[in-house]
Amino acid sequence: MDNLTHACLGLGVYGTYIAATGHPIGGAVASAACAAAVIGAEAPDVDILARLFGDSVTYLYQHRQWSHSLPFWFAYSFIIGGALSFWAGGHTLLLVTLAFAGVLTHIASDMLTTYGTKALWPITGKRFRGDSLFVGEPIFVVLALIGIVLYRRGLPLPGFVFPLDAIALFYTLWRVLLHQYLLRRLRLELPRLVGQTAADTCRIRVTPMLLPIPQAHKYVIVNHHRYWFGSFTLGGRPVPEAEVESDTAPAVAFALQNSRVGRAMAWFTPMLVARLEQEGQLTIVRLADAGVRYFDTLLFSAAIDLAATEDGSYVLVHEGLRAQSMHVRRSILGGWKRLGRRMRLTIASPKGYRSGR
Repeated sequence: MDNLTHACLGLGVYGTYIAATGHPIGGAVASAACAAAVIGAEAPDVDILARLFGDSVTYLYQHRQWSHSLPFWFAYSFIIGGALSFWAGGHTLLLVTLAFAGVLTHIASDMLTTYGTKALWPITGKRFRGDSLFVGEPIFVVLALIGIVLYRRGLPLPGFVFPLDAIALFYTLWRVLLHQYLLRRLRLELPRLVGQTAADTCRIRVTPMLLPIPQAHKYVIVNHHRYWFGSFTLGGRPVPEAEVESDTAPAVAFALQNSRVGRAMAWFTPMLVARLEQEGQLTIVRLADAGVRYFDTLLFSAAIDLAATEDGSYVLVHEGLRAQSMHVRRSILGGWKRLGRRMRLTIASPKGYRSGR
């Protein structure tokens, strides 16, 4: 989830603490308490350093891994609370607790997104993906701004903080329940969409867009190397939009095993689709996460250029990775534009990709 949303969730932790305890706003202790909650809510994204001092592939390997793991929940809390206690003149337990609550909002919200996080490592290496929240959720920002405005107008905190908390919790619960409902509808419709034989062996996934309505969700069905893509009507009925056969040629296997980008995509992406293109002497292997789709474009993608050798193998020429980004306008319009119409899917080219195009 984006950092602005995480910061607003941390601010919500602080506001709830003030409203529940009646602690006065102002002074070093209150300022340190606010800082502890907000910094705690941002702390797990310290893995951004892998992007600043490395590259996109290094960042992909690190993102939401060790930095979001169970031992670091406590490490962040003690470091943040301990450091701020010098400023506040004590109150270490309070500051550590608020920092820990901020960290928990970060972990919980990330676990509900499309890519999830390995939150319980080292107990388990499983990546928890809730597929319920979008990568950015403006409602949490709006609620934080409403809270600030009402506080500035002098309203008593308990009178608006707890209702805002309730709205945030209800919205999150609605998102989770809606996702489960759409998954159930998709399972029931599988024989109609892919046939009874494929329905018994396929994997399915429902991913959210920005708006919290059925029409703003996408689905993917995978059976071996065949992918079915679609959306949902406002009533939750799945409608097919595209069908793709993922390439399995030797060039794809070579790219997945012998390029950094290919290995990273195979490791990180739960549903990977591959497509081959020939451009002169180059064989271009395009990879994409089937779960990240705006209209007819798969945006979380990679491209690997290969040249054939005399012995029938390949050598790597170029490679590039395009990380997922948030497109607010596309995400909003995605619930209506071309819903249910057949389309030809495109795999986006990575930025800065040098392939002679």
